[in-house]
Amino acid sequence: MNNSTEQSLRKRLEALEQDTANEDLFRLTQGRNQALQQKPRKTKPIFWPAMATSLGSALLIAVLYTPAGSVLSPKSEIVTEDFYTDLEDENLEFYYDLEFYDWLADLES
Repeated sequence: MNNSTEQSLRKRLEALEQDTANEDLFRLTQGRNQALQQKPRKTKPIFWPAMATSLGSALLIAVLYTPAGSVLSPKSEIVTEDFYTDLEDENLEFYYDLEFYDWLADLES
């Protein structure tokens, strides 16, 4: 900047200073002091990286454990009739064994 511009700016600032009321100066000074007395906000430096890592891990788990196909509507029948007949045979043998142990318990008592 040249010297004449500097002088004109200085004169304008001095004129503004003279025109500013004492009450305004007091409020400005008070506001500046309050701003200087405030403690800066302290966020823990580990908070944001930890939060980002947790969120990323949760998203990765959700993506990896999501089944590729539809779970609700299978394309083929999972259980066949042979499965039911095998279960019926096993259950009949189990019930016969239960009847035997019930009969044996009645004899002992």
